[in-house]
Amino acid sequence: MPLIIAHRGANKYAPQNTLPAFSKAVELLSDGIETDVHLSKDGEIVICHNYTIDATSNGQGLIDGMTLSELRKYDFGSYFSSDFKGTKIPTLAELIEIVKKMTMVNIEIKAPKKPNDLVKRTLDEIHKFGIEKNVIVSCFDPECIRLSKELAPEIKTGFLYETGDLADEARKYGIAKYCKELKADAAHPEKILITKEEVDSLHKAGMAVNPWTVNEYDEIVTLTRMGCDALITNVPDFCRNILEEIK
Repeated sequence: MPLIIAHRGANKYAPQNTLPAFSKAVELLSDGIETDVHLSKDGEIVICHNYTIDATSNGQGLIDGMTLSELRKYDFGSYFSSDFKGTKIPTLAELIEIVKKMTMVNIEIKAPKKPNDLVKRTLDEIHKFGIEKNVIVSCFDPECIRLSKELAPEIKTGFLYETGDLADEARKYGIAKYCKELKADAAHPEKILITKEEVDSLHKAGMAVNPWTVNEYDEIVTLTRMGCDALITNVPDFCRNILEEIK
């Protein structure tokens, strides 16, 4: 059975990419979580999906244009529910404290819009907590994958791809061959892109297949039967119920 990875935490129960969402993912017995990291203006690693805080807080602006203390002034919970009023943007260190015992901690590097040392800083934080064996660093940017492997070859990496030119190029070239040349340990495809033939070729090349975002009954069943290694999902509890049914 594939691992169940809670996408941005248990985001149906709590605001995405917040400590309550990650704590709920642990409570729901998810095998792991997926999250996104950025660097603040003062070099702190913070958790948020978008490059701005506009969609998930009561503030506006670019994350890399604000210090951590400035980011902490905003409410990242009330947009979801008044029950989460006052929820603050978390740091990577705070997240790791909650999820460090999980089987898979999938940290997506949000490729910087301007040069910074986000990749190195993220790897340093992973080493600091000693969780190298249960982390996989993923990114849509092949250069970030290459850099991560250069700096920390012992930490697993996953190449993210979705519908578009890069995915078309990679799949035409051969996704297993493309990932192998990146020295990636896994492919993280948009769910609609993966085929049984690609799963088999990636496995043959020694790589895992962890599609996203897998929420529907038929998707869960189909991708499980294809042999995918993990399912990144918004509904980890529902996903677990289906996997138990399949068993």
